[in-house]
Amino acid sequence: MNFLTQMSKYILYISLVLNGILLMFVAGPVPFFLYLSIVVNLGLIWYSATCLIAINNLEEDMIELLNTNESFLEELEDIHSLEMYYGDEQLQHLINRSKEMINNFIDIQEKYFDVEVEDIEYDQEEDPAPPKEE
Repeated sequence: MNFLTQMSKYILYISLVLNGILLMFVAGPVPFFLYLSIVVNLGLIWYSATCLIAINNLEEDMIELLNTNESFLEELEDIHSLEMYYGDEQLQHLINRSKEMINNFIDIQEKYFDVEVEDIEYDQEEDPAPPKEE
């Protein structure tokens, strides 16, 4: 934060306190507590809105990570299906790890966000034989 932004926050806080004290001496304790209640409620509304925005941003980031991982898995499966790499154990291991990561992302989304995701069961069997050239 720059100096002017920080200074304006301090001025706002001091103004709120001084206005509360002035209200207490001029009008008595009941209007002061009403003023205090309004200030606290506005602060809580602002904090709630800030938290909701942060949660929404987090959810969007999680969805983006999931989509990135799914596209990586599709690319790996495309490479693995090529005749040159068919049956490579390291690629198969990478494919299995990508599927596990996607499932972990889905579990996190279900746990922390109000999202219903249908489970996709992947076959753990070997892929069918690659097409033969004639």
